[in-house]
Amino acid sequence: MSLEQLIRERRTIRKFNASPVSQKLVMELLLKAEQLCPYEGEARWRYVYAGTPEAREKLASYVSEKIMDSKMARLTLNKLMKSFHKRFMEAPANIIAVVKTDPDPIKKKEAYGTLCRILQNFQLLAWEQRLGMVWITGPAPFIQSEQFHKRIGLQKDEQFVGLLQIGYFDKVPKGRTRTHAERLWTAIES
Repeated sequence: MSLEQLIRERRTIRKFNASPVSQKLVMELLLKAEQLCPYEGEARWRYVYAGTPEAREKLASYVSEKIMDSKMARLTLNKLMKSFHKRFMEAPANIIAVVKTDPDPIKKKEAYGTLCRILQNFQLLAWEQRLGMVWITGPAPFIQSEQFHKRIGLQKDEQFVGLLQIGYFDKVPKGRTRTHAERLWTAIES
């Protein structure tokens, strides 16, 4: 498969089959993704892995804790929270990507951007293995809460980048129409 075809055909996967995902494979793909993404200096990021049923249960509870603090939320969002819980339990593997912050705003942005490039490479490498994923990030209140960050072990000098739910799948969703580059193009006139 050509690189262009791989990029065009990769899809976000939200429904996984029950096949387990090897932690070793996830680690190998992340290592390869890092090697394919040039960066200077030492790595300024880390990954939190939740792949066992017990770890997925903990992660699902971390997500629901903030919302379920409120009695009104428990009453009105109970069905929604059960759906989220089910979704976290059905994803065979989860990776939480975290980046170190830096007082220098340029270094901070460079580290964040590098980790995002690594995660994109990771998604493409995983797709070659018929391994799909969905990348969850803000502004979802359950993901961007201080309580969730504390539960996953986020340090004061770190920033949450995203949570990737990973698994094998049976059906590839149809692609969506994308905005063409011409519509996003601005040229500086002389």
